[in-house]
This record gives sequence, structure tokens and C-alpha cells, in this order.
Amino acid sequence: MVGVVLPNAIEEALSKRKTRSFLRISGIIGGEEFRTMPLFSRSGRRLSWLSLNIILNIIAASVIAIYQDTLSAAITLAVFLPMVSDMSGCSGNQAIAVSMRELSLGLVKPGELFWVLSKEIKIGIINGVVLGLLLGGVAFFWKGNPYLGFVVGGALAANTIVSVALGGMLPLILKRFNLDPALVSSPLLTTVTDMCGFFFVLSFASAVLSNLGGM
Repeated sequence: MVGVVLPNAIEEALSKRKTRSFLRISGIIGGEEFRTMPLFSRSGRRLSWLSLNIILNIIAASVIAIYQDTLSAAITLAVFLPMVSDMSGCSGNQAIAVSMRELSLGLVKPGELFWVLSKEIKIGIINGVVLGLLLGGVAFFWKGNPYLGFVVGGALAANTIVSVALGGMLPLILKRFNLDPALVSSPLLTTVTDMCGFFFVLSFASAVLSNLGGM
């Protein structure tokens, strides 16, 4: 015999393992942020990505500026813009949560990007169509205009597909480049879904603007 393993040592090792697993499931994946880190270090890590989001939000706002004539001609669209981006963002965050959990448990690796994409895009199509029909139906019955329903429902469906696909892939991409998925995934996804949501709603509306005039 080389040595003796005491029961207390086994219990301590199991406790540490459970703690690591809990942190990983919670999105704190090996080597990233912990609340025991220095205050300014933690603040700087978060601000570096939030500052980048300012640039991305300016791009998102520029989409509205490009289509301001469309928005002025059909002001009702302004009611649905935040709904489309928010609902799509929620769908994408669900995909992020699944990828984070699978990464932490070792069920998926950063190199399995296309496998994750193939799984998530199917969910995105199904959920996007269902949610698009629901919101499009609400828009149609509210204003009695089928074109408004098409614009809103189609935009939500398209944006949900993009959001779910991106949400599933983001943690894997960030982990491959040794970036913190817990800090970066959600802010980045939110900005991209806002940008795409605005684009889909306003570009679809521009295509049928003559049928939306005065709304």
C-alpha cells in the first residue's frame, strides 16, 4: 500500500466537485468570473463587453433611421418592434442556457458547432412559425389588416430562427476563443436580435407599404 485515503478527504473532494459542477451549470465556466475576484477587475471584465454593445446598439438604431419613412407611414409598427425583438431574445436565451449547461457537463464541445446548429435551427423554425402565427394573428385582429399580420408574424418567425441558432452557437464560439460565455453571450445576443428584429419588421413593411398606409 502506498497510502491511506481517509473518509474526510473523500467527502471534501466530492464537495468541491459538486461546487464546481454547480458553478458551471450556473454559467461560471472554469477560470471565468467569481465574486471573490477584485471589484475593479470584475467591473472591467463586464464593462469591456457592455461598451462594445454601445457600438452594436448604434448600428441597431441606424436600422430604424434607414427605415424612418416606413415607420412614419405606418406608425403602428412601433408597437410591435420591441415585442418582436424581446420575444426572439427570450427564445435565443433559452438556447444559450442549454448550450451553457451542456458545455459545463461535457455533453458538447466547442468543435461541435454545426451539430448544435442543426439541432437548434429545427427548434427555431418550429417555435418561430408558431410564435409568428400567434403574434401575426393578434396584429390582424387588432387592425383588421392581413398585411400587418404578415409583416409582424413573418418578422418574429425569421428573427426567432436567427436568435435560436445564434444563441445555441454563441457559448461554443466564445469558449473556443477562451472568452467568458457567461458574461458575453446574453448581451451580444440581445443586441443582435434587436438589430435583426428591427430590420425584418421594417424591411417586410417596406415591401407592402402601400397596403399599410395610414395605420
